[in-house]
Amino acid sequence: MKVLHVIFFILISLICSQATDSEYSIFCHWDADSYNRKGLSYFNSWSIDKKLCTHFVYGNVASLDPNGSGGLKVINEAVLEKRGLLNDILNVRRDNYQAILSVGDTKDDSRRFSKMAASQRKRDHFFVTLMKFLVEREFSGVLLNWEFPTQHGGRPDDRHNFLTLLKELKIILQEHRFLLLVTVSARLDKQTLAAYNIRKIAKIADFIILNTHDSQDIYGQQLNYMSPLHGNGSQSVARGVKHWIQQSEMPQKLILGIPLFGQTHTIRDMSKTDVHAPSKGPGLQHVFSKRPGFMTYAEFCSQAVKWEKKFDKQAQVPYAYKDDQWISFEDGNSISAKMRLAKEQRLGGAMAWSIDADDFHGRCGERYALLKVIVSQIGNPSVLTTAAPTTEGVGLCPKDGMFRNLWNCQSYYECRDAQRTDYECPDGDFFDEVSSQCKPAEQVKCSNDFVTWRPGQEGYNFRDLPLNLKIVE
Repeated sequence: MKVLHVIFFILISLICSQATDSEYSIFCHWDADSYNRKGLSYFNSWSIDKKLCTHFVYGNVASLDPNGSGGLKVINEAVLEKRGLLNDILNVRRDNYQAILSVGDTKDDSRRFSKMAASQRKRDHFFVTLMKFLVEREFSGVLLNWEFPTQHGGRPDDRHNFLTLLKELKIILQEHRFLLLVTVSARLDKQTLAAYNIRKIAKIADFIILNTHDSQDIYGQQLNYMSPLHGNGSQSVARGVKHWIQQSEMPQKLILGIPLFGQTHTIRDMSKTDVHAPSKGPGLQHVFSKRPGFMTYAEFCSQAVKWEKKFDKQAQVPYAYKDDQWISFEDGNSISAKMRLAKEQRLGGAMAWSIDADDFHGRCGERYALLKVIVSQIGNPSVLTTAAPTTEGVGLCPKDGMFRNLWNCQSYYECRDAQRTDYECPDGDFFDEVSSQCKPAEQVKCSNDFVTWRPGQEGYNFRDLPLNLKIVE
């Protein structure tokens, strides 16, 4: 039996060691701030399913020093050192994955980038501190997340200075064989388009991340889709992708950003819930992520049964509302549509933004439900244990209520906002789901229909375990 155990673990190790074998790259963004979330939204390294990604991008770890020197500064030292993120990065590299440092993850960084890029002295200081960080932490590249040159405190000459920064940095990174990635906004308003010399950026960068979701102000006066595939406005994902292809002539360098979180609004007029209806501003912050106008997919799907869900077939996006709260999010159908666009236009891949916002626990069904849709479309489907979901699943707590334990008529559990709490009836009582209370066993119709099995017993192996198997000590 020990031999079988060894074979079992060898097989599992081989399966888990497979990287996504595909012509496309799948970048998995990880926001270090997720370490500070609560409950089901708390994310840590052992939540990662590495075989689903080809590259890992670490955000909110380091940024430009706010003192204006232009140097790189660690902004999450507690996460990097005390909570073991540094060791996690080293493990990723040992498993032959690419680990990319993202620099500049908030709009506030735009002003700092603008000042740094305009000064040769500050650029040099940035290069020195960046290279020191990358080498010491064993990263394999950097993502410059300066999405809005000339905006948010920037200046008109940011367009030129951005190219200067990229050219000089590329020369330095090449010496160490580091990757250079840049994030750009894919929206098509005149101000944003004026900020980029697309053709020259494409010649310098190894990959260009097209941000398709950061185009709407949650404090605005209208309900808006976060990332509509089609539409007449400047935020159409399809139109933005085609523009960058035409201008860059290098579609293989373009990576389509896919948001895995939801953007929330507060409805002004309860009778008007369609897109572009009046909005009071951002939606209420969730108790776990504690960020106005934001909700992870896991936070939403765990309570989705309480929301009225809609799907805009023209824009190819889902949205939902409950009371005065409204959310634009992504599901299997909308992501599949975007992945079809990526394949049709022969892009270089996609970036899941961020994996910590996915249902990584599988509380609503399949673990990493949204990321697995990306993998099923452009990755290696053989790494998936099941077919990728296209709709919301049902997990341990599909809806609020009291439920009897599948294996034990005496046990029951309560589901509330996807959180499960287990209870047990007194000896001699069974839980009655009709009345939601414990009753004498002879008054409750309940059959303990399961097969018991102790680890080490012969009769079953990991390939043919019955669905009604109860493992006992």
